[in-house]
Amino acid sequence: MITEFKKIDSLSPSDFEFFVRDVFVAAGWSDAIITKIGQEFQRGDGGIDIFAYKNKRKFAIEVKQRTAGTTVDVKALNQLVTGAKLANVVNMILVTNSYFTSEVKVRALRLGVELLDRDGLQNLWIEKHSEIGRQIQPRTYQETVIQDSLTRFNAGHNRLLIEMATGLGKTYTVAHLLKQILQQDKVKRVLFLAHQVEILLQSVTAFKNVLGIGTYSFSACFGGADPEQTDFVFGSFDTLFSKIATLEKETFDVIVVDEAHHTPARTYATVVEHFHPKLLIGLTATPFREDNKDVLAFFGGSAGHVGKYDLAWALRHNKLAFPKYLVLLDDLDQSRIDQLNHGMSISDLDQRLFLHKKDEEVVRIIEKTVQDKQIPNLKGIVFCRSIQHITYLIQFFPPGSATFVHSQMSDSQRWQNIRDFREGNYRYILVRDLFNEGVDIPETNLLVFMRYTGSHTIWLQQLGRGLRKTPNKDYVHVLDFVGSLERLNEVHQLRKRVNHVPIEKENWEPRDKKETVHNSSLEVSYSQSAAQVLKLIEELQYRLKSRMQVIEVLRKYYEDNNRVPELNEIESVLADVTTDQIATHFDSYFGYLEAALTGQYDQGIFRALCLDYAQNFYQQNRICPSFRAISLAEQHNGLLACSEVEVRFLLGSESELENYLAGKNKLDESIHQVVTEPIERASPINTTVMYTNEELLLIDKYSAIIKTRQDLLTLSVEDRAEIKKVFNSEFRFFSCLQNKK
Repeated sequence: MITEFKKIDSLSPSDFEFFVRDVFVAAGWSDAIITKIGQEFQRGDGGIDIFAYKNKRKFAIEVKQRTAGTTVDVKALNQLVTGAKLANVVNMILVTNSYFTSEVKVRALRLGVELLDRDGLQNLWIEKHSEIGRQIQPRTYQETVIQDSLTRFNAGHNRLLIEMATGLGKTYTVAHLLKQILQQDKVKRVLFLAHQVEILLQSVTAFKNVLGIGTYSFSACFGGADPEQTDFVFGSFDTLFSKIATLEKETFDVIVVDEAHHTPARTYATVVEHFHPKLLIGLTATPFREDNKDVLAFFGGSAGHVGKYDLAWALRHNKLAFPKYLVLLDDLDQSRIDQLNHGMSISDLDQRLFLHKKDEEVVRIIEKTVQDKQIPNLKGIVFCRSIQHITYLIQFFPPGSATFVHSQMSDSQRWQNIRDFREGNYRYILVRDLFNEGVDIPETNLLVFMRYTGSHTIWLQQLGRGLRKTPNKDYVHVLDFVGSLERLNEVHQLRKRVNHVPIEKENWEPRDKKETVHNSSLEVSYSQSAAQVLKLIEELQYRLKSRMQVIEVLRKYYEDNNRVPELNEIESVLADVTTDQIATHFDSYFGYLEAALTGQYDQGIFRALCLDYAQNFYQQNRICPSFRAISLAEQHNGLLACSEVEVRFLLGSESELENYLAGKNKLDESIHQVVTEPIERASPINTTVMYTNEELLLIDKYSAIIKTRQDLLTLSVEDRAEIKKVFNSEFRFFSCLQNKK
């Protein structure tokens, strides 16, 4: 009897086969028999290790036990395919306690073989459930998405964005949708794109369950493999990017993009935009990006937005493990509460409000909470502030109870530590921004937040790491130590959203037979200081909508009215948005418009506003106003029209402006023309901001050279093109340089 998964390595080859058989039986397979008698096979079995049935389909299961560090190669795959053919079985599974080579993964997809490596076998052992061999009909909400998508496609919409929370079956939904579209004979070839091979392999399983085996052909395009002439191609972005020059634009009739919020990024967009499909479908749980690139617009705008079954809806209808959320904010600095002023940035407010606990005290609270909550078989993910924080924090956990992963480790060491966490005695794994997506540890039953990411999307992705249901887990405990008004508001808003989602009885799933509908309210508890901050927010009217909520209000107004509000009418025309909120999130009205409507409005109005003030000031005083004075001149209820750095970008250098006002020369048209290039908002640089290597190289290269906007214009065309390619706009690059100083 195996009670710890890691003990499978100590089993004899025959005992390991029995273990695999028992795992499949526990997961719903029937009539599972091991075909070996001693070392001899039964007649007619083709040399296959196990035969089993699921949903009246017979499966040939080949089991390969390997020592640590040894992978399973194509020889085992060929053995399975040959044996299954001799036994006249079309459904095949290759199982190992190790891992498969890239060649096996590519060929298995082409041959219709399901792969179950060590991690997949452990998931099957824990969850007692597998997508392999499922026969699934669309659920009510999935059918709604399918029919809505079909209606839009048949009406001529060739781009769709399907929004469904993780765990709601996006891949099955799109597989059923494509099954119906293929039956209309309107399309033939389909490309399914994802950024991780694991996602592609899981997606193939879902498509085979819906479309069947033998009806359509499948092939892989990852790990450097060339796309084949099959009905379905499952490809990774990096491999497709390397093959683009060899592929015709009409190669595929339909392109499906998983994790579609990645698409506006440069490499992903290059791949997708190379092709001209009849239908482009994006799948995502988080349709909005923090860098303000418009995912929705990429997939056809609101006319193509389908589903909208978000996390709040999924939690309300019991589709996921439910978070038991405990907010443990740092102690308040009472002496500074009365000094708060409207319009401060979030970081200013947080620095004034919170006194940070020492790490050893935080670990003590974590351990005490685990004991008080009596969390069994603890598996906790701790999201830390930095790699240095991981190194420091881990020493306060009980010896041997915690391990860690971060981006500076090798891939092999990182995955080894993850396996040690899952299979060993480690109760905690400390991470830094590596578990946002793509890492699946179903048994996770505790999440600890130690840092504010500044990203609503990343917070939801990290929260999602604990929401996978298993037979032994209906809940996940969450401890949030983040000292931030915005985080507190995010949790508060999620609770309100979940608790106010109308329950659709046809979509609601009870957690157990005794449960009533009213148990679907999100449980959030607050420490005394956290509750005090909630009250403070109400008293000071800091009803902080999240950054994305504020952006969406403006986008909706612009979509309905085709105009942007005047500075002095913001609070009268934008529902529940205040100038305080805009100043807190974006510093200025210009920053707010850039975040919400990049490239969609006339930015020249701000340049004209700044120039008008500068000219009037010069006529009255015969001196050039400072950029700070220009910035402070135009404001409403404490909200600046433009920040100082934005004024500098719009008007150039001080000397250039002074010469212009004195009539000595005309303003350089290349500086003062109406800006039409898309401009991205640059976040203030602080210890939590991360840059790509390309960005850091350019910042270091030009930090000593570029002091003003005029310096930027002296660069060669090639240099400026490189800057735009890496930073997407010269404004963001210039802002990063200014903040770096």
